[in-house]
Amino acid sequence: MTKSIATLFVLVAALSGAIEGFSDNCHGSGRCNKNMGSTCTTAFNRFTDGTVYDGYTSRVNGNCAAIYRCSGDYPSLTDAQLKQLFAPIYGGQGCKGCGSHAFNGGSCEVTLNFCSNCVDSGNPN
Repeated sequence: MTKSIATLFVLVAALSGAIEGFSDNCHGSGRCNKNMGSTCTTAFNRFTDGTVYDGYTSRVNGNCAAIYRCSGDYPSLTDAQLKQLFAPIYGGQGCKGCGSHAFNGGSCEVTLNFCSNCVDSGNPN
């Protein structure tokens, strides 16, 4: 019986995380640090002007990856819209290195995170 209750608690915790979706935060790899701000800003500014993004995409600069991802359908966003979505990570949220900003009802996020030996991915690449 105790094992069943423990299993139920784990299941409920897992489901509640899936229901909540993405959220704003200043988390990231343990290798993130407050000096990554300019490197990460350059990473998200590398989203290509005049391009519409409608799937997983990342842009890398140095050891920072700027990532656009969703847990379901991807809204089509221009480079300018994506760049605006990254701004709150350092603005209103007050993150110093890595962080994420959720949007689209928590089903999508833009993330800045430490990345080693990473390359750009997604459209266009």
